[in-house]
Amino acid sequence: MTTLQPPVSTAAAVLMGGGSTRMGRPKQHVALDGVTMGAAAIKLAQQSCGLVVISGPSDAMPGLDHIADRSEHAGHGPLAGIEAVLASGQAARWLILPCDMPALTIGSLERLLASTADLAAFQDPAQPSEPLPLPLVIRASMYESVFAYLNTSRRSIRGWMESVGVACVGAIDASETRNINHL
Repeated sequence: MTTLQPPVSTAAAVLMGGGSTRMGRPKQHVALDGVTMGAAAIKLAQQSCGLVVISGPSDAMPGLDHIADRSEHAGHGPLAGIEAVLASGQAARWLILPCDMPALTIGSLERLLASTADLAAFQDPAQPSEPLPLPLVIRASMYESVFAYLNTSRRSIRGWMESVGVACVGAIDASETRNINHL
């Protein structure tokens, strides 16, 4: 019996699902130094991986390939976006990036991508005993555990990580983890 391999070994997905009502517009459209968060995240993803998709609705970044939440978990936050990406069959492994962390560097993402673990993340600079929920690298084979976790009505990436275990690739500079909610 032959199993089909995904067409790409590693791809990147940029999470852009929320409406960001506190900011008055979706985070990916917020500009910092003349560049939108979405454009900056996409550029970083393209430097890391050949295939880049948007995890979110088709209007999140029109004109780019996107993967919408699966119907049973639509609107259940970033973990639902991760679930949809893993279920897409487009890659065996995914680099998952938030659209709102403008200080991430390619060097840090290369360290993350070097991990061979099924699930890898950085140590949280604010809580060194905990993994940072995003960015992360995850194998598509983790789909079932994400699906099962979402079916319990829980939505927390950090909570899911605690339930399955994560390989920490070390520390990341706290300046890279700041998101636009804290700038």
